[in-house]
Amino acid sequence: MDRAQESSKQLRINNTISSCIKQALTGRLFFLAVAGIVFALGIGGFADFWKAAGDYREGLIAYGTHLTVLQNAIKSDALCLLLPVFAALPYTSAFLEEIDSGFIKSYLPRAGRWHYISAKILAAAISGGAACTLGTGVYYNLLRLILLPMEKQGTAEKTDATYVLFFCIGMVFSLIGMLFSVLTASRYMAYASPFVLEYTLIILHERYLKKLYIINPKEWLCPSAGNWEFGEAGAVIFLIFVSMLITVLLIPAMERRLDGRSEERRVG
Repeated sequence: MDRAQESSKQLRINNTISSCIKQALTGRLFFLAVAGIVFALGIGGFADFWKAAGDYREGLIAYGTHLTVLQNAIKSDALCLLLPVFAALPYTSAFLEEIDSGFIKSYLPRAGRWHYISAKILAAAISGGAACTLGTGVYYNLLRLILLPMEKQGTAEKTDATYVLFFCIGMVFSLIGMLFSVLTASRYMAYASPFVLEYTLIILHERYLKKLYIINPKEWLCPSAGNWEFGEAGAVIFLIFVSMLITVLLIPAMERRLDGRSEERRVG
């Protein structure tokens, strides 16, 4: 009997997590976020892309031009400013939406509070990271499709580290949006707070804390080799640590929001 109950409990946990992740990765907001990342990269790399297309009129261009365009697009202000918004778009407001709609009344008793909170945090982190990673992958492959036939022959480059880095950045901004939305009980803060925080950190670094490079989101997007101990791997480790810290703050905030909702129902 105990084994059957344990099996049923584990199945309920898995269903809760998988349903939240599926909801996050299949909604229209997720695909809009992916398209937004491609758009931001397109704006940031447009000048280099146009120059490469112009140089092709005089003959084959240097191999690796497509990768250069990608790298410059990643360093651009367009991506830096738009990425936090699109990373937060897919799922950061889902928790508040389910509370406001009343859906949580029937779903929470079946899922369990801890499992429900864990599933929402995990889905938000994965959807934000996946949107940034997939958007970057789509843009990179579009560059390969268009520019590779114009380039001279060469050896392929690896971009795996860039994808991992972008996943971690998207994860951080998505969790930041979720945290502020829960703290303020505002769905709009889910989308606005990552951008505001990023802009604030950039100003603090460039004007007052110039030596504290780890707070600069531009360094997260394109880590300087001389700053980070292990290059991009060092930035990835830092972003994972930040994600864990945000999660530690997010769990009690979500619990208080659920307690407050329960109190409102009793009073009502």
